[in-house]
Amino acid sequence: MKANPEAVKRSHQKSLIAVSIMVPVALLHFVTGPAYKGPYPEFVNGYLLDILIPFAFYFLLCPQDAIFPFLRPWFAKALPVFAVGFSVEVAQFYGAPIFGQTFDPLDFVMYGMGVILAAILDTKVLPRILGFWAPKVNEST
Repeated sequence: MKANPEAVKRSHQKSLIAVSIMVPVALLHFVTGPAYKGPYPEFVNGYLLDILIPFAFYFLLCPQDAIFPFLRPWFAKALPVFAVGFSVEVAQFYGAPIFGQTFDPLDFVMYGMGVILAAILDTKVLPRILGFWAPKVNEST
């Protein structure tokens, strides 16, 4: 089965947006951490990346929704992203140091905030700004 050329084009356009979100989030790792002395160090070191990483990972799935229609609803992208963050935090609770060592129940809230903010941007903001963002009604794979 061959993908619709318009869907492939939309996927490439969405990939550019996803990369433009992922790169700054990745670079933020170089300025945060124990040595961070800027404003709100407790929030930045404790929670900012817990919001931004799920936010960015949500957008990794967005280019795929142009090709795979089952990913078009926001919750089809939000659920697996939140589930990964949830699993990481549960593993930390049981002592497995996956992507960190400290269990913090507020991290669940931060992961949820990141995913919800991404879903709002995906469904409400970007379709109004970028004409290619929303799927076409008759677009199929």
